[in-house]
Amino acid sequence: RVGEITERGADEHIDKLTKKYIGQDKYPYRGPGEVRVIYKIEPEHTYAMGS
Repeated sequence: RVGEITERGADEHIDKLTKKYIGQDKYPYRGPGEVRVIYKIEPEHTYAMGS
C-alpha cells in the first residue's frame, strides 16, 4: 500500500542512485519540466522464517 507520495528529496535521491550506478554526479536524462516523486510503500504483511 502506498503510504506517502512526496516530491521532497526526489531529485537528490535520483542523483545519489546516478552516482552509485553510472558514476555521474547528476542524473543526465532529465526532461524539461520533469517532476520526480518518491512513493513510500507500507507493508501489509511480513513473514519471517526461523527464530
